[in-house]
Amino acid sequence: MTKTIPLLLLLASLGATTAACAANTPPQKEDLMRKADPAFTEDFHNMYLTTWGEGAIPKKYKELTGASISVVERCEPCLRFHLRNARGAGATPKEMVEALRIGLLTGGSITLPTVRTGYEEIMASGS
Repeated sequence: MTKTIPLLLLLASLGATTAACAANTPPQKEDLMRKADPAFTEDFHNMYLTTWGEGAIPKKYKELTGASISVVERCEPCLRFHLRNARGAGATPKEMVEALRIGLLTGGSITLPTVRTGYEEIMASGS
């Protein structure tokens, strides 16, 4: 299996749209974590793929959980990432909204700006 883009670079790139990336692709930075500690980085990446992939809990529910956690953590790029993956795994807009609500109720009103980002993502998909 070929080497994959490190998780950190993937998450950092989530804010850009496909069109923007195609029109203005910034040069990729060297992944210093992978360079300094390649074995750990590869192990972490494999653990990430195993954890978030299909398992006893279906991927759709894991991604919805990731969306709720992203709201609590106020990580908008993470939220967009998990909502897109949830949609790709078959989540409905209603399911995604419920995941946002769980995050909001858990994280409190300070998470409202992040929740609004989630609604933007859901609406942008045409759902």
